[in-house]
Amino acid sequence: MRESRIAARYALALFNIAVKSGNADMVAVDLNQLRSFSASHKGFLQFLRSPNITSDEKMTFLRTIFTTRLSPQLLSFFDLLLRKHRIALLPDIAIEFERLLEDYQGLIKARVVTAVQIDDDTKSRLKEKLEKISGKKIEIIQKIDRSIIGGIIVYMHNRIIDRSIRRELEQLRHDLLQVKVF
Repeated sequence: MRESRIAARYALALFNIAVKSGNADMVAVDLNQLRSFSASHKGFLQFLRSPNITSDEKMTFLRTIFTTRLSPQLLSFFDLLLRKHRIALLPDIAIEFERLLEDYQGLIKARVVTAVQIDDDTKSRLKEKLEKISGKKIEIIQKIDRSIIGGIIVYMHNRIIDRSIRRELEQLRHDLLQVKVF
């Protein structure tokens, strides 16, 4: 819990700087690319966390690799994370930064899980209903998961709407097990 609060504070600081400079979208894209890069290359974060390599050497490496790809603000932010020994929080900071940007833009990315692909008409009706519920603009990101059997699961920030057949069957099973037979 403590780590997530620390990551949220760093993300908020970076977000405020990015908004003031007018390049919050670019910083978000760069952070997401770095998050996916570090997820696919496990050695990257291990290298950055290594106590055997000085912060200056790590920063020189980052500047060599990312100077043309990342904004100067983000490189300075990495320098701060390295000096404060918080570079391991980078994935959490990226997630929190994206959430802050969505809130700032009045946008929610709703992850929609279905057993089969939904058509555009259904997707647009779902988007309208979710926008009415949330009061914000919705961007739908669909994922197919055949294990839910049918129905739909929607993840929006801290809210989960689970109308899957799998959940309904689990609930029915639970209810039937609670019934006392004399």
